[in-house]
Amino acid sequence: MTKKVLHVFGIMNRGGAELRTLSTLQSMRAKGVEYEFVVLSGQKGVLDQQITELGSKVHYCALGLTFLFRFANLLRRGKYDVVHSHVSLVSGLMLFIAWLCSVKIRIAHFRSTNDVENPNIVRRLRDKFLRKLILIFAHHIAGVCKAALDAFWHFDWQTDPRFKVIYNGFVQRDVELQQNFWQQYIPNLDSKKVILNVSRMHEQKNHPRLVEIFCSYCEQNQDAVLVLVGKEDTEIKAHLLSISELSNAHGRIFYLGEQSNVLPFMAHANVMLFPSKWEGLPGAVLESASIGTPVLASDIPGVLEIAEQLPIVKHLSLSRDNADWLTMLNFILNTKPERDKAKQEFKQSFFQLEFNVKQLYALYT
Repeated sequence: MTKKVLHVFGIMNRGGAELRTLSTLQSMRAKGVEYEFVVLSGQKGVLDQQITELGSKVHYCALGLTFLFRFANLLRRGKYDVVHSHVSLVSGLMLFIAWLCSVKIRIAHFRSTNDVENPNIVRRLRDKFLRKLILIFAHHIAGVCKAALDAFWHFDWQTDPRFKVIYNGFVQRDVELQQNFWQQYIPNLDSKKVILNVSRMHEQKNHPRLVEIFCSYCEQNQDAVLVLVGKEDTEIKAHLLSISELSNAHGRIFYLGEQSNVLPFMAHANVMLFPSKWEGLPGAVLESASIGTPVLASDIPGVLEIAEQLPIVKHLSLSRDNADWLTMLNFILNTKPERDKAKQEFKQSFFQLEFNVKQLYALYT
């Protein structure tokens, strides 16, 4: 008998939570679980067409005065067995409405370690209320890593059986190496080393610090370029250009925008540089490690949990100065990576897609 799961997101763009959920769709379908999606922004996202092509549906239900009635109507018409909400504490409201509509299984899934810093009294009261709703109406409360649950639940959640850590899963793919891969993107690259960052431009991803570290590298070395892959932000990009124009890095930073398949870029890079301020479980770090490309990342909790299983992921505190980052970056660039060993370590980790699917299926059934 087929089970229907409704996933709740803000918008279906290329975010980690959205991509990782979509990656489980076909494996779940093989087990008799069908996915549909509802977006609370009411806006179309870049993944909508792919979802439709996979035989699923995206429903647009924008938050507003009549939201409760429209969402409840969707639940009743869809006859869903599971509501799986990925919208942080707002999941409390989603699960309350799902309970009103007699949805049998209700799941809140926490995807980030970033709660609001120093919230005002209204926000604190709102969050307290939403936490209470989750504790009352959720059958399962999942976190993408331990740190994600620590960030939002300030008690010993590990003693409550409803709380579960479910690491994102990835298919480990082989990427065919091309001798002149970078020439199509960076003419006249010659044999320079490639430092890569894959992330959308957002305060969270800390692009200014990324460029500052590379500028420090360029003061001592002329043998590398920095390549940025990900959705661009006009204001942030202008700031990055102003930083690089004042240094020896000018003309050595390349912006390639969004790419539908980032694995070839990772496979042809020498190192992934990833100084994010916060993350849940950073997918770009895991993807890079899965194909044996070294990573130097900030020591945020999600990265530390990855590094426990995948030694190819190195980390430093953002409080360390650029000279310390440069020392570690030089060490990685001048050490031959053990790519085959790293791939084998990934194969034995908890970050395999089949393990992720197995955990999710247990929640749904």
